[in-house]
Amino acid sequence: MSLKRLIAGILVSTAMCASAAADQAVQNIRFGVDGDRTRIVVETSEPVDFNAFTVDGLSNRLVIELPQSAWQVSGLETGEGMGHGVVGQFRFFNSTTASRLVFELDRPAVVVEEFSLGPQSSGGHYRAVIDLQRTTENDFRIQSGFQQNQVLTNLIADRVEAVYTPPPRERRVIVVDAGHGGRDPGAIGVSGTYEKTVALAAALELKAQLESTGRYEVYLTRSDDTFLTLPERVDVAARHQADLFLSIHADVSANAGTRGAAVYTLNDRAEGRAERIAQRDADPNRSPEVNNILISLGLREKRNQSEAFADVLLDNLSQAGPLLTNPHRQENFYVLLDSRVPAVLLEMGFLTNRTDEANLMSASVRRRQMAAVVEGLDEYFATRGDENDTARHASLQSAR
Repeated sequence: MSLKRLIAGILVSTAMCASAAADQAVQNIRFGVDGDRTRIVVETSEPVDFNAFTVDGLSNRLVIELPQSAWQVSGLETGEGMGHGVVGQFRFFNSTTASRLVFELDRPAVVVEEFSLGPQSSGGHYRAVIDLQRTTENDFRIQSGFQQNQVLTNLIADRVEAVYTPPPRERRVIVVDAGHGGRDPGAIGVSGTYEKTVALAAALELKAQLESTGRYEVYLTRSDDTFLTLPERVDVAARHQADLFLSIHADVSANAGTRGAAVYTLNDRAEGRAERIAQRDADPNRSPEVNNILISLGLREKRNQSEAFADVLLDNLSQAGPLLTNPHRQENFYVLLDSRVPAVLLEMGFLTNRTDEANLMSASVRRRQMAAVVEGLDEYFATRGDENDTARHASLQSAR
């Protein structure tokens, strides 16, 4: 993780402490291209003070900080869209105090001009204008981020690990959580199969396969028919500074024909809940503002990594059996809320479907599905951009 990326992430979070106009809204995003220049125009209902800067990291990005604003762009109700020129995808992020637009850059570019304009006519929109100029990768890295001030220097020195960065070690640490257990059977299948039983069998199989590669150190939240609270499950991952937390479950449906695997990550609506949980472990010696910055930054990075793993995992699971329609789903499950470790929840199939239930009880099908999970983990860690992953990826490719 580059220092500039950490600094920029902290500054983005700092902006969320600014006051906001309640009636402010982003109403349009426009692009113009002239040779090597790309112009971005953000149209707003009220005049805005904004800040634009580029960030180098796993991808090159432009970030535009705004006061807290509603999103009212017709045709882009999800807050996502495609740009032009050097801009690829972009996405709008909002909180109760601030907003930001994040643009993925297809080519390295730097901000050469930024200014504000009033409405062109009565009732028109105010405009924040940012001009980008294509540049070299080296120049992009030099100009991205901000100069450190003393507050940032102290903050980085105090908690540089706030952004999710696994500690250096030879083997990745994976925590596998077998859902339910003990007095909590979980879902019950059409033939009486308990979810807690198939979840534990899958967790044990996955642990054995992961450890046999020599690349992973694996911890189970439970290795027998034991009941654990949700916080106890999450604490296992935090205690071992896990690289990833994987919770294993089986699903049910009122429709007996519904079948297939799915993977869940944390949804946007749960972000506030996740931040409140993280506040319980915040350092009381720090100011609330600093704790909020660190929590927001860590949670955002954890969610990015969780979603990246979910996509890779589903690609591999599709080779081992059927997937549910729209198999990458988002929820506010408690085991996904912790801000310290990337986490996903795997629903292996539906106990209310006789074929899925039989497969979940089959040792051979279980081995095949868990082998796909191992392949997904290998691919994820080989491509996520961590230090020494280039060599690891080459080693994996030569072994296949």
